[in-house]
Amino acid sequence: MIARAGLALRRLFALVVLALVLPSGAWAAEDGARVVLVLDASGSMWSRIGNQTKIEIARDTVGTILKDWRPQDQLGLVVYGHRRKGDCGDIEVVKPVGPVDPAALMATVGAISPKGRTPMTQAVRVAADQLAGVEGPASVILVSDGLETCQADPCAVAAELKARDIGLTVHTVGFDIQDPDATNQLACMAEKTGGLALTAANAGELVAAIQKAVAVAQAPAAPAPPPAPSPPKEEPQPEWNLTGSVRLSADDDPLVGKEGISWAFYKPAPAGVEPEHVDTVYEPDIRARLEPGDYVAAVEVGAVKFRQQVTIAAGRMNRLDVVLNAGRLGLRAKRTESVTAQGDVVWKVSRKGVDEAIYTAYDPETSTVIPAGEYSVELTLGAAKLTRDVEIAPGDTTAVEIVAGVGRLKGRVTFSPGGPAVKDPHVEILPGAQPVEDEKSVADAYAGEPQFDLPAGSYRARVSVDGVNRSFPFEIRPGDSLDLVLPIDAGVAAFEAPGADSVKILASGEDIYGDQSNDLTTLYTLPGSYVLPVGRYKAVAVKGDAKVEAEFEVTAGKRTVTTLQVP
Repeated sequence: MIARAGLALRRLFALVVLALVLPSGAWAAEDGARVVLVLDASGSMWSRIGNQTKIEIARDTVGTILKDWRPQDQLGLVVYGHRRKGDCGDIEVVKPVGPVDPAALMATVGAISPKGRTPMTQAVRVAADQLAGVEGPASVILVSDGLETCQADPCAVAAELKARDIGLTVHTVGFDIQDPDATNQLACMAEKTGGLALTAANAGELVAAIQKAVAVAQAPAAPAPPPAPSPPKEEPQPEWNLTGSVRLSADDDPLVGKEGISWAFYKPAPAGVEPEHVDTVYEPDIRARLEPGDYVAAVEVGAVKFRQQVTIAAGRMNRLDVVLNAGRLGLRAKRTESVTAQGDVVWKVSRKGVDEAIYTAYDPETSTVIPAGEYSVELTLGAAKLTRDVEIAPGDTTAVEIVAGVGRLKGRVTFSPGGPAVKDPHVEILPGAQPVEDEKSVADAYAGEPQFDLPAGSYRARVSVDGVNRSFPFEIRPGDSLDLVLPIDAGVAAFEAPGADSVKILASGEDIYGDQSNDLTTLYTLPGSYVLPVGRYKAVAVKGDAKVEAEFEVTAGKRTVTTLQVP
């Protein structure tokens, strides 16, 4: 049951709570618990469940638990797999056991970037050592989505710790478990120490399961005995004749879980001829039935598209092991060093020197499986565009975190200071405090309350609506949230001209050259309206050869109605 060690990149995270102790004397719940949290930061934390990476779910779960954390309980933090790739000794006591500062702890958890392997069992030992010599009961809550990957036996270690007579109980939570051996392994750990064996299929169930285990740890009572094992059932003969798995590299373990793996099988065909599709399977461990013969297997995982010949022999189980020569790429966008990006994010990953993207995503935190090689990673966050070069090695997890260093402008366009809002103006963000020749906007929006993420610097917000064109200089710094009111000093000129073909609007009086025909615009849809800067104007209604003129004045924040009766 424990023999399948070394299944790499398979862990979600291990949350270990070793608690409920006092230096001496009788223990009571109000005395508080001592807790050690062991967090998985192995490379598999970049894989996804739905729209979230597992590391995001881990952070959210820790945050939810901390919201209801009792002040009398103490907490420590152990993290593994976050500093070095492929190192089973990468275990760090990040925070010794002590009083909890939720904001500081979440900042620490938020900075973790998964990289390495899953030394879960040794991490449990390290956590236990943090409480060595302390009297009182100790509880372990282990949340896992798979097997130990560092040649250790967590079930045996649980029995070993229990045998040390330190009052240890291990509760387990199987999160999105795909491997039955992993389920059995977790159940064994709980059974050997008299703990609970819980399961969770999604983030919400994970929080609920951990909270249940924490409640038992904080107010221990004898858990219900595990149900009696069901009598063994006779295993039916498989209906498939092909099994297989996918590896990132030849010396890597098979991919498991929800990696988005698809297997499509085609009959071989000459060049230029569309091959005949036979079957498609969406599972990490393929189980398919194919008629004996030759096929082409098209395997897709993340950004990898791989083809391999396969021959199905009659009368036996066939096996297909696909080596992708690929790695996992994790991407995380941050507005500033301490603030994760939200919305308006575009990732573009291209082979170095090639403009066409091999992978595109729109989540602040995401991951994919990608062929080994050299790449350019481009992050667009609002008006900020940053690139990083990265090399993907077969079997490795490479994490890229880009801090955009942006601030946010929240604009509000009004007709006058404190006046009504303008509907759907065109707001352009121009670089620099002063205009230059052939300048181009860095961002724009058609909105009365636009929002822009901008790199630090000086800008102008240019507002255009009908006959108004005004600019407003401003400056923004990284992390700023700048609320800027943009009053255009204008009003609405409305026109009623029954029977007229059009109404022409002219500037009142002569221009600098003495020209009195300074046309601004002509309205052909009547009644109609037009936004104009404050001032005096002339309106000319036209019907055939007949014309009627009238002067009018526009006031800031007001609507002026002019009626022209054409005979």
